[in-house]
Amino acid sequence: MLLRLVWLLAVLACRAVLPANAEERFSFEATPGKLPKDVVPAHYALRIAPDAENAGFEARAEIDVRVLRSVAAVTLNAANLDIRSARLQSPKGGERALSIALDATQETLTLTPASGRIEAGEYRLGIDYAGRIGQHSQGLFRIAYKVSEQGRLIDKSMLATHFEPVHARKLFPGWDEPVFRATFEVTAVVDEALTVVSNMPVQGIVGRRGGKKEVTFARSVPMPTYLVALFVGELDAVEDELDGIRLSIYTVRGKTAEAQFAMQATKQILGHFNEYFGERYLLPKLDQVAVPGGFGGAMENWGAILYNEALLLVDPRAPSLRQQQRVHSIIAHEIAHQWFGNLVTMAWWDNLWLNEGFATWMATQTAARFHPEWRSRQYAALTVEDAMAEDARKTTHPVQTPVHDDARAFDLFDSITYAKGAAFLHMLETYLGEAAFREGVRRYLRAHRLSNATTADLWHHLSVASGRDVKSFAAPWTEQPGFPQVGLSQRCEGEAAVLRLDQRRFTLNDPGARQLTWPVPVTVVREGGESRKLLLDGASLQWRSSGCGAARVAADGYYRVRYDGGLAHRLVRDFPRLEAPERQRLLADTFAFVQAGESGVEEFLRLLEAMPGERDRFVLAQALESLSYLRTLVDSAGDRAAFDRYLVRVLREPLAQIGWSATAGEDSERPRLRFALIKALGLAGDAAVLREARARFASQATNPIDPSIRGAVLDVVGRHADAATFDRLLAMLRESTATERRWEYQSALRHVADPVLRLRWWTLLLGGEMPPGEAMYNLQHAGADSDSPEALWQFLKENLAAVYAKASPRGRAYLLPEAALAFSDEAYADELLRLTRQHLDAGALYQAEKAADAIRLAAAVKAKQAKTLVHWVLTRGGK
Repeated sequence: MLLRLVWLLAVLACRAVLPANAEERFSFEATPGKLPKDVVPAHYALRIAPDAENAGFEARAEIDVRVLRSVAAVTLNAANLDIRSARLQSPKGGERALSIALDATQETLTLTPASGRIEAGEYRLGIDYAGRIGQHSQGLFRIAYKVSEQGRLIDKSMLATHFEPVHARKLFPGWDEPVFRATFEVTAVVDEALTVVSNMPVQGIVGRRGGKKEVTFARSVPMPTYLVALFVGELDAVEDELDGIRLSIYTVRGKTAEAQFAMQATKQILGHFNEYFGERYLLPKLDQVAVPGGFGGAMENWGAILYNEALLLVDPRAPSLRQQQRVHSIIAHEIAHQWFGNLVTMAWWDNLWLNEGFATWMATQTAARFHPEWRSRQYAALTVEDAMAEDARKTTHPVQTPVHDDARAFDLFDSITYAKGAAFLHMLETYLGEAAFREGVRRYLRAHRLSNATTADLWHHLSVASGRDVKSFAAPWTEQPGFPQVGLSQRCEGEAAVLRLDQRRFTLNDPGARQLTWPVPVTVVREGGESRKLLLDGASLQWRSSGCGAARVAADGYYRVRYDGGLAHRLVRDFPRLEAPERQRLLADTFAFVQAGESGVEEFLRLLEAMPGERDRFVLAQALESLSYLRTLVDSAGDRAAFDRYLVRVLREPLAQIGWSATAGEDSERPRLRFALIKALGLAGDAAVLREARARFASQATNPIDPSIRGAVLDVVGRHADAATFDRLLAMLRESTATERRWEYQSALRHVADPVLRLRWWTLLLGGEMPPGEAMYNLQHAGADSDSPEALWQFLKENLAAVYAKASPRGRAYLLPEAALAFSDEAYADELLRLTRQHLDAGALYQAEKAADAIRLAAAVKAKQAKTLVHWVLTRGGK
């Protein structure tokens, strides 16, 4: 439950210096982009005729455009399309053929009349073309899957689209930038037996020769191209309604029973958002489509949301709370986009956080409202740690990052955009108060409904609602990179305490970072529970307080907290008695200072020693994440074995306390804690855990493994697999028709440590058996998961041409960087950058630079901390 905060200093007093390029409110003409703004689309009529057998489609686009000023040609986006003819019709009936010029590098299509200019006015642009159906989730793509029919596995396939950020141009030529909103009327020509789903309800169906039908959907509301959707397949549906809004969840045949939890969650979430935003969901229907692979996430297409089925379906025969929590969170995230992103769209990709930060924040807020027992704020704190780790390095970027080329937009789908954006919104809501914040959000949505906006527009409406200068408070957090380290010191003078807060930028391995300050809202808590709300507006702040009890900073802000020696000592002493969020935050901050070289690793390890019998899932998750990082700093096999023995000593007691099996009335987070402990202990070689995991794996035909721990059991069995076990895991993967099960079997195979067996798995991934997206994901993570990153790196280098050929053009930028993140040797950073420059274009370099910087940080931490770390584990149970 959030406390209502009354800050001592008003934001009007904020003196933070804003960047010189502080953003302005939305203007169509001033919005960045590649395309000229003298021709604007108003309506698209698209006719798509897929030919799945030949992996292609025939299509026609009729686009109503407004020419705002005389032009020599019309330029729009197109990629991987065969443009066959183009024509321009005037309202008076005249038609001119247009010459065609495609620029594959810029992904543009320029259409030019044979003579004369195109004068200002309204026209219809007609384009006949063809394209390809891809294997990767970019544009229109094919999803291969299997179903079980009468004991036999049958191969099936379906088609789906995924366009964000710049893939709509692979299905139809158009103005593929978010500022160009238009209405859409989609027609699909498909086999008569197939189901077709798009953004709007079906308007008409006409039979065609050859067993085909032509399905036309109603005209949409104005929206950007990346939200258009089309699905074609053998689909079933669960249907319901809420306040007159038709709700459907589409699955492949035979899986509708698994959509019941999602439907109930949808009704709960949609009703809440209708009330919270003060704007009713706009479309007459909301479809959600669960696809059985080929795409690993979710996408907020307006009225036709795309999900991998493992993120939407829950098996009612063996429900897992972990799965229910995941499904609820992702549904909330995607439905929130129907307002933030769809109803109001960011003007350009530099404001992507308006979509993703808000949707992430709303998912946490919604879980906290309906399921407080899930402790969604603590879960969010784990994801915020990922953002802070990235945000402290020299390769960070502001939440609002200038995007000079639409290809750069791919790089912004990261933890800073999502998790930092959400964390700041939580901080801002707390600062302004829930009522003022919500009113500002409602004003923003009303003012920019069916249009675009910038972050400056949000600050404006929040300022009007709250009566405060929100831009002065908020802009430093979104327009500056990084975040502050807040220091708290205390000295006693008689019966009073003098407390001091100070701030400076927190960085990791970046001594040349520009020094910045932020307006930092801080809650200082004294012994006995007394709290004081302050705004640290500048370098430091000092005040006197009665009594000399120890003070601490509440765990509720996007910053690190560093305590002076006396306060730090008391916190370590009192660690077991702190509330779980404070223990979690203190562990995270302490470990960050170890990485920064400001503390020795023994300070973090002492905290671990202060938490024997810890049973809070989030606190232990934070500890396990840090321990996993520390393990990568240990080079020799013998020392790693000692580290694993130490880990077993630390974690064996928590697992013994909670056991392997659920008990009636246990905490809702206990199953996820059980999962984490079983996996960590099993991978560390704990004999008892390995024995139990193997026993459960062997008997699963008659005694199914509890779904809440099944993935952990499989990973442990996979790590220690012999040839027979490997073959059984591979057979289970091949026989499975459930995506979540397939993911679990793939994870188990990624964890196989045996050199011969893991090579079999890696070689299989380069073949044609698995969808290319799944194969590449498994290759990227196989080194770290199998505890053999060097072996995988060598395999990737030896097969780099085949690996790159299998990856999508954009996916190639992530493959080597992800595989290299397990290293702590600077030589690998150098080699990563060299290979990237040698084989890929400049657009791939940013991901390599981020990974290289992370490797250099790990190398620096290792140089400073590894000797102490090894000595610690050897003297405390690691012998």
